Amino acid sequence: MSKKTTTIILIIAFLLAALFVLERWRDNPDASGEAPIAEVKPPQKEIPSELIDQIIGPFNKGVALMEQYQSVDAVKQFEEVVRLAPDWITGRLNLGIALLNTQKNEDILRAEEELKWVIERTPDNPYAHYALGMLFRHLGLFEDAIAEFQTVLKIDPEDADAHYQVGFLIMKNDPVAARHHFEKTLAKKSHHEKAALNLQRLLMRAGEKQRAQEMLKRYQMLKSHLTLKSPSGSGISYGMKYGEMGRYAEVVRAFGEPEGSLETHTVPAYTNIAQNSGLTQIAPGTPGWPGMSSQKTVAAFAPGIAVADVEGQNALYIYITGIEPTGMLYHYHAGQFSPVQNTGIAAQNAIGAFFGDYDGDGDPDLYLTCVGPNRLYRNDGEAKFTDVTATSGTGGGAFLSVGAAWTDADHDGDLDLYVTNFSSLTTETNGAPNFLWRNNGNGSFTEVATKSGISGENAASMAVLFFDIDDDRDTDLYLINHGSANRLFLNDRAGQYTEATSWFPELADTGPGLGALLGDVDMNGRQDILLLRGPEPPRLFLQIARGDFVEDSAFKSNTWRLEGASGGLFGDIDIDGDLDLILLSAAINGKIKHQIMMNKGTGHFESPVAFGEDRSAPDSRGAVAVDIDRDGSLELIVTRIGAAPEVWHTTVPENRHWLEVIPTQAGKEKVWIEPKADGLFVEVKTGQRLQVASVTASSGYLGSFPRRLHFGLGEQGKADYVRLFWSDAVLQSELEVAANQNWLINKMQRKPSSCPILFVWDGERFAYVTDFLGVGGVGFFIEPGVYAPPDPTEDVRIPPELIAPRNGRYIIKVAEPLEEVTYLDQLHLVAYDHPEGWEIYPDERFTGTKPFPTGKPFAVAEKIFPQAARNHHGEDVLDRIRKIDRKYAQPPKDTRFIGYADDHWIELDFGDQLQNLDSNASLILYLYGWVEYTYSHVNYAAYQAGITMRSPWIEVPDGKGGWRVAVPEAGFPAGLPRMMTLDISSLRKEKRMRIRTNMEIFWDQIFVGENVLGPELRMNTLQPTVAELRYLGYPSEFSPDGAIPTLYDYQRLDMGVPFKNMTGEFTRFGDVRELLKNVDDQFVIMARGEEIALEFDASTLPKLPTGWSRTIVLHSDGYCKDMDIYTAFPDTVKPLPYHGMKNYPPAEPNPNLSASEEYQRAWNTRRIVGN
Repeated sequence: MSKKTTTIILIIAFLLAALFVLERWRDNPDASGEAPIAEVKPPQKEIPSELIDQIIGPFNKGVALMEQYQSVDAVKQFEEVVRLAPDWITGRLNLGIALLNTQKNEDILRAEEELKWVIERTPDNPYAHYALGMLFRHLGLFEDAIAEFQTVLKIDPEDADAHYQVGFLIMKNDPVAARHHFEKTLAKKSHHEKAALNLQRLLMRAGEKQRAQEMLKRYQMLKSHLTLKSPSGSGISYGMKYGEMGRYAEVVRAFGEPEGSLETHTVPAYTNIAQNSGLTQIAPGTPGWPGMSSQKTVAAFAPGIAVADVEGQNALYIYITGIEPTGMLYHYHAGQFSPVQNTGIAAQNAIGAFFGDYDGDGDPDLYLTCVGPNRLYRNDGEAKFTDVTATSGTGGGAFLSVGAAWTDADHDGDLDLYVTNFSSLTTETNGAPNFLWRNNGNGSFTEVATKSGISGENAASMAVLFFDIDDDRDTDLYLINHGSANRLFLNDRAGQYTEATSWFPELADTGPGLGALLGDVDMNGRQDILLLRGPEPPRLFLQIARGDFVEDSAFKSNTWRLEGASGGLFGDIDIDGDLDLILLSAAINGKIKHQIMMNKGTGHFESPVAFGEDRSAPDSRGAVAVDIDRDGSLELIVTRIGAAPEVWHTTVPENRHWLEVIPTQAGKEKVWIEPKADGLFVEVKTGQRLQVASVTASSGYLGSFPRRLHFGLGEQGKADYVRLFWSDAVLQSELEVAANQNWLINKMQRKPSSCPILFVWDGERFAYVTDFLGVGGVGFFIEPGVYAPPDPTEDVRIPPELIAPRNGRYIIKVAEPLEEVTYLDQLHLVAYDHPEGWEIYPDERFTGTKPFPTGKPFAVAEKIFPQAARNHHGEDVLDRIRKIDRKYAQPPKDTRFIGYADDHWIELDFGDQLQNLDSNASLILYLYGWVEYTYSHVNYAAYQAGITMRSPWIEVPDGKGGWRVAVPEAGFPAGLPRMMTLDISSLRKEKRMRIRTNMEIFWDQIFVGENVLGPELRMNTLQPTVAELRYLGYPSEFSPDGAIPTLYDYQRLDMGVPFKNMTGEFTRFGDVRELLKNVDDQFVIMARGEEIALEFDASTLPKLPTGWSRTIVLHSDGYCKDMDIYTAFPDTVKPLPYHGMKNYPPAEPNPNLSASEEYQRAWNTRRIVGN
C-alpha cells in the first residue's frame, strides 16, 4: 500500500471517529425545550470484530481488579488490552487511570503519557482531562490541574466533581469564584460533605455567619449522622485515591456507552393464558385508580399478589388477595395453577400479600395487609400456615394498611417488617403513622417506627422501597405517599434513621404515589427509580452517581402522551440484556391498555406499544414479572379488580440466553432461600454488558416477588462473572456461570473478620500457627452504647516442632487475610530455655475481669487428665478432651446467633488426683480449644432477643446436691485453636468441677498441672532484625480433615478475594522495625491482604545445655478492628486507638496528640479508599 493511500485512509478514519464522537456527545433537548442534565459518555473507537473476544477477558479483569483496589495487577490486564488494540481510546484511558493509582513514581509518568495520548486524539474527552487534572494535583502542579478541570467543565458544565476540584484549588486566591463552584457542586450533589465544609469556611471568612452556621450544621449531619458510623457518614467525601476522585477518574466499566446486544428490539408476542391455566377467579369490585376512592374497602386497593417457593421444591406458588372470602394460594405445576386447600390462611379484608422468612427456618412466611387488623402466618414448610398474629404482635389495629416490605432494617441478621398505612379506620381523613415491626429474634416483634424516626407521621402511605442509596452498606428507606411528598430516610444503624428528603429533592415527588420500581435501566451499575403515580404520568429518575438522581428527560419526552398507569414492571422481556418497562392499565388519550416500552440497550426506551384488551377504567392492581414455568422467559402475572387475573406468556427468542440467580441455603434437603437473600445485590458481566439487580421484598404496587433475580444474556452463552454482595457485607464472586439455568447459588461461608494470622518457618515451609490479637479487638458491640474493652497484649506460644532457624534466623510472617485493619505497636520473640521434660505456656486467656492474664510463663512436667468427663447431656466426652486431634467436645449451637450456644457445660472428675499434690505449687488449668467469634451485628440481634453472652465460669459441688460458682469468669481461648491457662490453686481440694458457658467454644484438650517453674529457666528476648510491611495476598483456607475450623496455607495465595477495604491512611510499605520497638501508640497500620515479614537472629541465643529444650513465644501488643456494620467506626481507620483510652471509640483525644500527628505524617502516607 502506498503512503498516499495510507494517508487518505487514516484521514477518513479520523473523520469517521470524529463524527462518531460528535454523534455520541451532541445535545439532545427534550420536547419541552428544557436543557437535559449533562451526562457525557466515555468515548470509544471501534475495535476490529475479530479482536473483541480476545479483549473482553483482560478488559473485564482489569475493571474488576480496579474495583478491588489492586491497581498494579489491573495495569497488567490493561497493558494486554492495549497490546491487542493499541489505538482503542477506552483501553488507553483505562491504562492511564490504573497507572495513576499504583502509587509508583514511574507509573505516574506513564499515566501522564497515556492520558495525553488520549487527549491528543479525543480533545473533548472529559475522562482523560479529569484524570490528568488529578495527576497534576497529586504532583502539586495546581495551575495545570485547574486548567484540566476547567476543560472538563467546558465539556460538561454540570459535572459536580470538576466544580469541586476547581473550587478547592482556587479557594485561597479567588474565594468568590470558589464559592460559586462549591455551590454548583452542592446543587448537583446536595450530600457532598467536603463541598459543604469548604463553603462553610468561605462563608465565615466573608462574614456571612448565619449561612455559615447553616452550612456547618449541614456538614455535620453529612459527616456523621450517627456518631459510630464511618466519619464520612452518608455524605460524599473526596480525596486523592481511586473511588473517591470523581466519576471521570474511574475506569470505564463497559466498552463505552451501552449498546443493545441485538439490532432489533421487537416487542415479544404475549398471550394471556390465565383462562386455560386455571387462574379464573374474579376479585369483586369496580375498576378505578387505586386509592382515589373515598371508600376504605378492600376493593378500593386490592388485589395484591405475592410469589414464593412455599415448599422448598424450586416450584413457585402465588397468593392473591381480594378473591373472596379469604384470598387464594395457588401452586403452579405443568402449566396449571391449582388452588391449595386447607392452607390455614383465613384473613378477611386482605389488600396486600408479602412473603418473608421472619423466623429463619428457610420457608417463607406470609404477611397480609388488611382493612385492619393485619395478619401474620407462619409456614411449616409444607404449605400449611398458622396464624401467629397475636403471639408475634404484628396486627397493628384499626388501620387501613396497603403496602409492606420485609427487610433487615437494623442489620441484625433477621427480617423486620415495614407496613405502610393509608389511613386510620377511626377517622374520616386519610393519613396515619406507619409501622416498623422490629424482629426480636424469638418469634415476637416490637413496633418501633416512631422511635426509629420513620413513622411517616400522618401521610397516606402506599408503598415502601428499601435500598442502599448512599453506598454505606445499610438499607435506606424510600417512602411512597399518596398526595404528599415522598420521603427518604438514611439508615443510621442501631435502629435509627435520619430523614434526608431535603438532600435528595428530586425524589420528593408529591403526586398520587402508588409505588416505585428499582432497576438499572441505563446499565451504569447503579439502580434507577421509576415512580408510579396513578392517574398522573410515571417519572423515571436515573442514578448517574452515588445517590445522584436526575429525571430522565428522554423518558419524559417519550411518555408525554401517558395520562397515568395503575401499575408497572421492570423485566428483560426480550432476553437481550437490558430492562424493559411494562406499564399496566396505562391511559393514553383516554384509552386504557397495557403498554410495553422496549429498552434500546442504551437506557432509552422505544415509544409505548399497546397490548391486551381495552379497558373502560384502570383495573390492574398488584403484578409480578416472573419465570413461572422456568423456560427462561418472564411471565407477567397481573391481578385485576372486577375481573380475573391475567397471565401473559411468551417464549425465549431464538439464540438468546438467560440466567436466573436463586440464593439458597447450603446443606438443606429442600431448596430453601438463604436468610441473607433480602437486600442481596448482584452484578452480572457478559462480554461488553454489565447488569445489576437487587433482591427486594416488594416492588411497584402490591407486588411481592420471589427471592430470585432474572437476567437476560442476549447471545452470550455464559456470564463472565457473577458478583454477589450479601446483606451481611460478604462479597462473593463466581466466574464463568453457564447460561439457561435456574442457578442455585449457596452463600459463601467465610469469616469476614477475625485477627492477624501467624506463620513460622518450620524448616521446610511456612507453617500456620494460629491467629492472635483477638483480645485487642476494638469497637466490638455488646449492646447499645456499650463496647467490649480491648486488651492489647497477647503472648502466643509457638509449638517447638513448628519453628526452626533458616540460615541462623527465625522467620515469621504476620498476615492480615481478612476484612479488617490491624494496628501493631510491638512485636518480639521471647526464647525460654528449660529442662527437656517441661512444657512452657504463657499465662494467656481473654477475660474482662480479674484475675487478668500476665503473659508470664508456666511450666508443666506432668499432665493430670480427668478420670471422667461428661457434657450437659450426660454423654461421655473424655476421649474428646484428652489429646489435641481436632475432635472436639462440641457445644450445642444456637443456630440463630453465630458464636452463641445454649447453656452447656463439661463436668470434669479428677478423683483424688488434685488433693495429693504439693500444696506449695500453683495449680494451673490448661484448656486447648477455639471459639467461634460472634460479630457485632449478631450481638445486636441477641441483645434484642434478650440474650446475654456469658464467658465460661467454673462451678463446683455445693455439698447439697447442687453446684456453686467457684470462679465467676474463667476466660476463653481468644480465637482459633490455642492453649489458655487459669490458676485454680484454690480448687485443689475439689474432685469435680464444671466449665460452663453459653459461648460457642470447642474444647480439644483439658488437663491440670503443677507449675514447676524454677530459677533455672532462662529467658532471652529477640528483637526483629528485619520487619518489612508489604503486600501478600490471601493465604488459602483449607481443612486437613474436613472438620472446622479451617486453617490457612501460606504457600497457596489467592490474589482475588473480594474483600472490602477501610478508608484511611495506612503505614507505608517497607522497613517498619522502628514502629515495632516500643509500646508508644506508633502503630504499623496494616490492611487486608498485607503482611509483615520478620526475621530474628537466632545465632545470638546461647547454646542449649544437654537435655534442654527451647520454647519460643511471640509477644505482641496492638489492636484490630473489623468492618462489621455495628462495630464502632467500621469503615475507616480512624479514630486511632491508644493505650491510655478507657475504651473504644476513645471518649477523649490522645493526650500525646502532637507526637501522634507527627508519626502519622511521617509513616502513614499510603491512603486507601474503601469500597
